[in-house]
Amino acid sequence: MTEKAERSSRGKKIFLIFVCLAGLTVSICSYLGYYYFNLYQSERRTMRSLERDFEQLQARLQKAVNWYPSPEFYLELGRLRLLRAMAEIEFGQPEESDLYLSQASEVLKQAIYLRPVDYSAFWELSKVYFLMNYPLPVYADKGRQLCWEAIKRAPHDEFLISNALIVFFEQWLLLSEEEKTNVKQKIKDMEMANPSFLERFKRKWRAGHGDETELASYLGELGF
Repeated sequence: MTEKAERSSRGKKIFLIFVCLAGLTVSICSYLGYYYFNLYQSERRTMRSLERDFEQLQARLQKAVNWYPSPEFYLELGRLRLLRAMAEIEFGQPEESDLYLSQASEVLKQAIYLRPVDYSAFWELSKVYFLMNYPLPVYADKGRQLCWEAIKRAPHDEFLISNALIVFFEQWLLLSEEEKTNVKQKIKDMEMANPSFLERFKRKWRAGHGDETELASYLGELGF
């Protein structure tokens, strides 16, 4: 074997060793990431209080993210921090929610960056903006924009569309004419693809709001 051939052979061996080590490293990181994520899920199912268990749950997810930066882990971390912010608002301390909302926004944006085709992170991030400066709707426009981004990625998901429409009708007086036109078109599209969608949506509205008078007025404005 010539010297050139020997160097080529050594180079191939070194490359193969590097590939094997890289694959092994990814496998170990993935294993540890899912280990902590599964640990989080187990503890989440048995938690007694979000306020009491939040730090430990967050630590589990943070370790999962540190070992294996999966968009799934970032999304769940964002959801957890969003829930903590909502709890502060329910406790009557909306000013205490700012830190959790900021932290939730950070990881949800990372989830979007890693998996931009998934609607889930857009939907969760919209809630962050709706809650900022609560109860004032300072960032409501940005929140609705993210709702539409979520809808763009799952245009026929009835669960998502129904929940987004509830947001739009709750904020009806804040909507531009263009947004109202888009709402009308989305309802028409859903009716064509999912017969009786509007009736199911009305039942969902009644379950959460009781009175349908306000909704009927807005739907009438759209010609329904």
